[in-house]
Amino acid sequence: MKRLDRVRKLLGFLRIHRRRLFDDTFQDELATMYRDTGAGKSPVPPALMAMATLVQAYLGVSDAEMVELTVVDLRVQMVLDQLGADAPAFSQGALVDFRDRLIRADMDRRLLERTVELARETGGFDWRKLPRSLRVAVDSSPFEGAGRVEDTFNLLGHAARKLVRCVARLLRWQPTTVAERAGTEVLMMPSIKAALDVDWFDPKAKSRAIAILVDQLDDLEQWIYRHVPERAQAEVAPHLATLHQIRAQDLEETAHGPRIRRGVAHDRRVSIEDAEMRHGRKSRSYAFNGYKRHIATDLDASLIVAVAMTPAKYPFTGWTTQRRSGTESCDRVAQHEWRS
Repeated sequence: MKRLDRVRKLLGFLRIHRRRLFDDTFQDELATMYRDTGAGKSPVPPALMAMATLVQAYLGVSDAEMVELTVVDLRVQMVLDQLGADAPAFSQGALVDFRDRLIRADMDRRLLERTVELARETGGFDWRKLPRSLRVAVDSSPFEGAGRVEDTFNLLGHAARKLVRCVARLLRWQPTTVAERAGTEVLMMPSIKAALDVDWFDPKAKSRAIAILVDQLDDLEQWIYRHVPERAQAEVAPHLATLHQIRAQDLEETAHGPRIRRGVAHDRRVSIEDAEMRHGRKSRSYAFNGYKRHIATDLDASLIVAVAMTPAKYPFTGWTTQRRSGTESCDRVAQHEWRS
């Protein structure tokens, strides 16, 4: 302990205050990361593994070297309360597995914050010497969605077919039977456009086609309300909502009936199977459909500190950085959900 007064002082601090850092309550929290199966060998105590994780980060050593230090380094043995051990305190695989569990349970941040709070309360280690700034570089890039992108006619037809299949399952009928009884003949053919059979280069014919399709979709909805039992309406509702969403975003009413909206609606849905996909643009000349992924990298540590995935329509507005119990963190921004 005397030799740790000037060099590797944090190791002495952890040895002195290890019981306060890993009190019974915190040890119980760590234990919840493990599933009690009642079989197999007992895991290494989570508190010991958590302390080893702190020591490893402080010394900046690899997993393999950390395992070896539990045998050959008296300082590490002292902190882990393993003095005199002639075998590793844990295996390399156990250390990797524990770190994965720690991150999944968001206990890595909890462990760091407890350590900083303890340093502040005891004065045993100068927590104010922790870095006060975080230099982050953020890169945003397109992430193409996997859902099929369709035009207005096919979006409406795709949504209507999913609705018909749901109703057919509830009534124990064939989908073609539902489409026939509801008067939606266009849904009985493999292709909506083939069923409408118009000259797609003629604007007037295209307008008549959308009017026919809308009329049949209205008939389908009315038929469903009359024939699907009320107790089953909840299962039909999501498919009806999708159909209403596509109609609202892609069509507009005029004095001469419905027509395809001029321009692109805000927050336009482009895929039936992937409801979160959106139109996006990386530049004036590069458009795509799907998402944007954002990666934040700590320039000093060369570590990825946060990642986020947003619908493609959102421009990247940046992460905010603030101090939390002496540590830097990337927090949620605006209405986007960031995963850090």
